[in-house]
Amino acid sequence: MMKFLGLSLCLALTIVDQTLAQNNQYLPPDKGYDYDKPNKPFPTAQQPQQVPFPRPPAPAPSYGPPPAAGGDHVHEPGMPFDFNYNVNDIDTGNDYSHNAVSDGDVTRGEYRVQLPDGRTQIVRYTADWKNGYNAEVTYEGEAKYPEGPGQGGANSGGYKY
Repeated sequence: MMKFLGLSLCLALTIVDQTLAQNNQYLPPDKGYDYDKPNKPFPTAQQPQQVPFPRPPAPAPSYGPPPAAGGDHVHEPGMPFDFNYNVNDIDTGNDYSHNAVSDGDVTRGEYRVQLPDGRTQIVRYTADWKNGYNAEVTYEGEAKYPEGPGQGGANSGGYKY
């Protein structure tokens, strides 16, 4: 009995699915709406025709030489600040810090990062509205690499947690 019920249910679903597929043409119904039928026939499964699309002309570059001193730029100073932070976690090897101070026009700072090879990278920078960001990068210490197989190297996976 269950096989017959399952088979008849599958057959009914197949018939409903085929009926819906035949009527699914995305055309307006014959009656019930108050507008004319379209004059164009419904498109068939042909390949769409390639219509050439003209490329717009390339825009002129929006960059150029920096404006002359005293040009149309109006500089408004920012808010002065002074901040710093420091992290030194011996268990994970995380050792980094950042110090910065600004008078509202020029920002000066330094940040330090402990690299996986044992060196400390030090970046000292200045930044202002006229000259942009200028940095000097130096290193302290000597790079040390583990020796032997499985001891680390390029594919060691970085810091150990």
